[in-house]
Amino acid sequence: MSVKYRVGILGTENSHAMAFARLINLPGADGLRYPDFRVTALYGADRAPSEAIVTACGEDIKIYDSVQSMTDEVDCVMVTSRHGKYHLPFAMPFIEKGYPTFIDKPFTITAEDTRAIIDAAQKSGAPLSGGSGCKYSRELLALKDELDTGSRGAVTSAVMNFPADINSEYGGFYFYASHLVEMTIALFGTGINEVTALEKNGYLTAVAGYDKFNVVMNFAKNGKYYAVVYAEKEIVIRELTIADIYDFEVAHFVEMVRTRVAPNTVEQLALPVFVMNAIERSLQSGRAEKVEQL
Repeated sequence: MSVKYRVGILGTENSHAMAFARLINLPGADGLRYPDFRVTALYGADRAPSEAIVTACGEDIKIYDSVQSMTDEVDCVMVTSRHGKYHLPFAMPFIEKGYPTFIDKPFTITAEDTRAIIDAAQKSGAPLSGGSGCKYSRELLALKDELDTGSRGAVTSAVMNFPADINSEYGGFYFYASHLVEMTIALFGTGINEVTALEKNGYLTAVAGYDKFNVVMNFAKNGKYYAVVYAEKEIVIRELTIADIYDFEVAHFVEMVRTRVAPNTVEQLALPVFVMNAIERSLQSGRAEKVEQL
């Protein structure tokens, strides 16, 4: 099958890999969503998830035994590994060749890896996208539009929640914390100056300090997600859902590949990592920690 854009997915142990492959390779109600794209290459340390994707999404998909062996066989890549420590080594061979690259959450788990990826992309011209898809929650984006009108008055404080497991085998709290951090940034902007973090009975809470207000991020282990915004004129409470976020992620990726224009600034990709790093430092120091800037 001949297509314009051959997509490689690296880190197939993540359920996101199957979700993305289905959206690209399998038809929707009106046929293929992106007929000029096809997932054609997979890599994962364990072959079983890759084999499941082949069975579900096309016997023409090839499973590769190494990252390097895939570099000349695709036009763009999606890095979906659960553990963020693999994102730099999986992505870098493609970024250095200028390939459009999506890097799933967490973008990385260290400032050093983040800077290395961004520096390489800027040198090669490779456009980047990625991070958490939860920042595309329909209710979250609608709430941002509502707050931006000013009709509720200025924000004075806020509380948001989304789960994270501080003991996850995939890099501790980094595996899921990026969701809430990126949702906070999407709603209130990139101006987080410092973070104070607390842990009680295995539950993590962090306070993001902006210039004029604080946002409490509760990494609570439950199945419902809320944003509570205290504004000068009204308290606004919204339940947030994450339906269709894979669709948004793939749509942004496809547009980026076609146009070579990134949907995110490098600052937007880097900041969640820097905020999570500050949370980790605050847990260790017991005090507020400044958020690094790119």
